[in-house]
Amino acid sequence: MLAFGVGAPGANADSHPAENSADIRCSETATPVTGDFGRGTIRGTLCAPRDAKVLQLLLHGYTYDRHYWQFPHKPATYSYARAANQRGYATLAIDRLGSGQSTHPPSAAVTYQANADAVHQVIQAARAGKFGTTYEKIVLVGHSFGSMTSYLEAGQYQDVNAVIATGAGRDINVPAAGVIAAGLKPAILDPKFASAGLDPGYVTLSRSNHKMFFNQANAEADVVDHDYEFRQASSLVEISTGLPYSITSNAARINVPVLTINGSEDPLFCGPPTSQDCSSSKALARSQQSFFGAHATVEGSVIQGGGHSFNLERTAPKTFDEMLDFSERHVAP
Repeated sequence: MLAFGVGAPGANADSHPAENSADIRCSETATPVTGDFGRGTIRGTLCAPRDAKVLQLLLHGYTYDRHYWQFPHKPATYSYARAANQRGYATLAIDRLGSGQSTHPPSAAVTYQANADAVHQVIQAARAGKFGTTYEKIVLVGHSFGSMTSYLEAGQYQDVNAVIATGAGRDINVPAAGVIAAGLKPAILDPKFASAGLDPGYVTLSRSNHKMFFNQANAEADVVDHDYEFRQASSLVEISTGLPYSITSNAARINVPVLTINGSEDPLFCGPPTSQDCSSSKALARSQQSFFGAHATVEGSVIQGGGHSFNLERTAPKTFDEMLDFSERHVAP
């Protein structure tokens, strides 16, 4: 009998042909969640090697969805989920609240806190065996706004065994963020979302501003183009309530191993005037140490040549190795 919230094994096989084999099975998940936003469903893709006991919960960034973690174009290079599965980890890549195939409440209800609350309920479901296996150890993995959400969820609820924050850090380069924000447009003006029924508080990126997420010298043009086709709409309230995360996230209550991993060419988290020191991996770790709890093991990794969305750049295999080596040091599969 299938567990609550999980589709038939292999249900997502067309999207993830590489992962679906005798030893790695993928299925769609649908987790009921409640909060100030009302009732909703967080949808995702669970891929698990046989007998996997450790789950990595993958949270995408702003105007993205779960495709960031399980990129179907050239997956041998660009799918983090595939790499993690091959190292023995189960992965659950979700569409965060207000994104992808998950519930889209009114944009004003999609707040920073609402996102963390929804993620917490997914973690509760995983620990309770709602996805077919009782996952006793969970690594929370975020990118960009997904990392910010990880800070709040892990600090507030203290229910994960490790945190990997990619494309993030203790503070953000506000001028660079302002340039990207200036490129946001109401999603209803984008033909992709014109019939989606979204209110004007949902926005998406222009193609030119989307390219700012990449170090073009480190990216394949066709990968960047494919990524833009997967663009999503996100709530303006989500980003406005999330930007003070360095004060509101409770990251100082995170006392589990934490890896911060950034691209050296990321203007949002490695460019001045941020407090991140991306001159080396050790320097990055030192610059993050006081952001987390006194008992946290804080590590850093700088991907030389990497931009902001470095999962989808040529250095992706090195990135994935850094993330998974950290996982194996602290939460072995």
